[in-house]
Amino acid sequence: MAEYACFKERLIFPLPDDMPMDIGAFLEPVSIAVSVIEKAHIKLGDSVIITGGGTIGLLVLQLAIKSGASKVLVSEPIAEKRKLAKQLGADVVVDPLNEDLLAISNKFTDGRGYSVGFETSGRPSIARQLILLARIGGNIIWVATYPPNLDIGVPVFYMHIRELTIHDVMPTLESFPKALQILPKLDLKPLITIYPFKDAVKAFEAHKKGKDVKIMLQM
Repeated sequence: MAEYACFKERLIFPLPDDMPMDIGAFLEPVSIAVSVIEKAHIKLGDSVIITGGGTIGLLVLQLAIKSGASKVLVSEPIAEKRKLAKQLGADVVVDPLNEDLLAISNKFTDGRGYSVGFETSGRPSIARQLILLARIGGNIIWVATYPPNLDIGVPVFYMHIRELTIHDVMPTLESFPKALQILPKLDLKPLITIYPFKDAVKAFEAHKKGKDVKIMLQM
């Protein structure tokens, strides 16, 4: 680990003096969530599904609620992350490996489908499934990064008759100042697990298990 690093000035966004470092460490992922939410154009009363309850998914959850979403479902296979999603405001959480996401979504949205769907899990099959979960005129945001040559077989005619829109997201520098403003307004402490530097190996082992959201090392 280097003590110093060199970056162009335009890539540096100083943290406020009163901002704790563990909160400041969320600046980059929050900037992604800001870009994602801006692309979604959430309106008051919208129904939202988020697939994946990792760092980005749980940040998008909080920003979606702040943007006016009235019904939010989070699909996540890890129980600890489902519990966190519920704690942070999700109305319904689903284990997609053991529950019928399509049936639960149909009941949750009264058969209409979701106004906005966010795919943050990185699973190609889920990226395609979101198309089938969207309501007429719905927005689908593919947030995760997928393999370069991936082809998920988008049902073009189905999208046509339901007037669906799919967006991908590439974060921009313009999102960072907005992220700095929103950081203090988010509930980030429940997402953080801190290990002392001497336990770095344990931290990496915990990361592999996937139960923690944001693991940090304290020097």
